[in-house]
Amino acid sequence: MIDEKEILVEMLRDILGKEKKHYENHQQISYNCLECDEGRHKGNLEINYGEHIFHCWSCGISGPLGKLIDLYGNKKQKKVYNLFQPEKEKPKEKKKEKLKLPQSFTLFKDSSEVYPVRRQAYNYLKGRGITDEIIDRYGIGFCDNGSFSGRIIIPSYDKNGELNYFIARSWDPRTKAKYKNPTAEKDKIIFNESLIDWKKDIFLVEGAFDSVFVPNSIAMLGKHMSELLFETLYNNAKKNIIVATDGDAFEAGLKIYNELNGGDLYGRIKIVKLPLDKDICDVKGLLDEYYIEIK
Repeated sequence: MIDEKEILVEMLRDILGKEKKHYENHQQISYNCLECDEGRHKGNLEINYGEHIFHCWSCGISGPLGKLIDLYGNKKQKKVYNLFQPEKEKPKEKKKEKLKLPQSFTLFKDSSEVYPVRRQAYNYLKGRGITDEIIDRYGIGFCDNGSFSGRIIIPSYDKNGELNYFIARSWDPRTKAKYKNPTAEKDKIIFNESLIDWKKDIFLVEGAFDSVFVPNSIAMLGKHMSELLFETLYNNAKKNIIVATDGDAFEAGLKIYNELNGGDLYGRIKIVKLPLDKDICDVKGLLDEYYIEIK
């Protein structure tokens, strides 16, 4: 008799490597997150293969197990998983609710400079090199109560100026979950499309905090390019597209470079290679110094 659980565990090992912990009684298994672990080996990605769900306690990526298989598995693994995919995970028609910013969201300009929570949030941004000009340009705010309390909020608006996503980042270094995602699906949106000039060079960066340092950039919200982003770039980009991942994610950036560099985009894709210990925020507007040629 086929043991479904054993097959799922072996598939996860093939995709994610050796697990950090495995609690068979609870059908719970943990790995280093491919999105955010970056060699730290913390095992923050937890998977319950009995419930077919996953969650990373560091970057906040979560959802049904099928989503994880789609992100990192190959075609054969996806077909095998479809045999075990529970009915409740299969797509259902849902009424789409309009996304709203958290109820306690406050712009920095609308809060007193002596308010302690505002001061904590502001000092965190300053520590990351984010200026008042950047705060105003991207409409960055903070929350002081509710489920998003103690978090910096970077909102994203679509081409029509409608809110389509937001990043909620804790400024407390002791917080286990640094990021808390809204219910909207990040692979179904173009982050801050309202700010993109398709007639100019476009930069692809990993995160929202990277994008605020690079004008005319799109945050992929991870190290992977969604199908929507690929199609939108292919149809709308008129000049160069520069792949600008952090130094420790160059291989992921190279994969994106190769995916884009074809058809009408051929010859218009560039890539930067930063030192391993450098992030986009470290070099800011000096990315052209790190362009390399791929042969």
